[in-house]
Amino acid sequence: MVSLRGALWVTLLAACGGQHVVVSEPAAPPAAGFLLSVTYDDLPFQEALAPADGALGGTSRLLAALTARSIPAVGFVNCDRGGDEVLRLWRAAGLELGNHQANHDNLNRVPLETWLDGARRCHEALKVYNPPRFFRYPYLFQGKTVEVRDAAYAALRGELGQTIAHVTIDNHEWRLAQLYSEALAAGDVARAEAVRGEYIPHLLAATENARTVAQKKLGREVAQVLLLHANALSVELAGPLMDALAAEGARFVPLEQALADPVFSLPDAYVGPAGISWLYRIEPVVSAWTWEDETWTDLEARYNPPPPP
Repeated sequence: MVSLRGALWVTLLAACGGQHVVVSEPAAPPAAGFLLSVTYDDLPFQEALAPADGALGGTSRLLAALTARSIPAVGFVNCDRGGDEVLRLWRAAGLELGNHQANHDNLNRVPLETWLDGARRCHEALKVYNPPRFFRYPYLFQGKTVEVRDAAYAALRGELGQTIAHVTIDNHEWRLAQLYSEALAAGDVARAEAVRGEYIPHLLAATENARTVAQKKLGREVAQVLLLHANALSVELAGPLMDALAAEGARFVPLEQALADPVFSLPDAYVGPAGISWLYRIEPVVSAWTWEDETWTDLEARYNPPPPP
């Protein structure tokens, strides 16, 4: 599969300085490319993880990085959280907004009808900005029983006419953003920079893992959908991340083009409480997700160790 070495020149960061260190520029383009749609969840912004210039300033910088590279990202909105000015920035940049349920309710914990009411409210609210075409399940939870899973899907598709924006490249980017903000709040600049330096390599590894899973299950490259979140860390590293993905062979495409890949028409074979990649939901379903589990354990051990006894 794809090596990470070719993208290291845009990922390594100088300790405490945040400057990119040129290590080794790739000698040639990757032998094989893949289609990639970039998506951002939890708009208008993860306020607790906002940068110093706030949601508006951070959004402006994020959109500048994306539009400079002609990346047709989609932002998924929690509509009860306001943020009209932020959402209008997305539309002014020519980028689409999708439905992420009104209040990011957990389908495993709230009644189905309460959850669907939030999906309906967000569907209506988004019409001010663009016709809402796509829905992203909060937490990627799609129902822990067959009955809930199928009823939620039927309402989203039949009643609202939404296309489900499945994720193939799941990752712990959101946790890195938390750890980064916690380190900055504690005044621990060295730890913050160390976490920052994990961001791009982590997402490249997540991408490589998704491509490997697709090859093992389907015997081919599939169009990939990357899950990111609107937060300070994703703002700071948006440009370098997109450059690193491009160096690994990514060809950025609109979400509807990625979702046209036949992989997204395969049956949903998973029933359970986990929020997982679509590539894990299709047959053959496995009960453990090794890369995600091992990566989580490693990050927590290094950046959030338990207190000494």
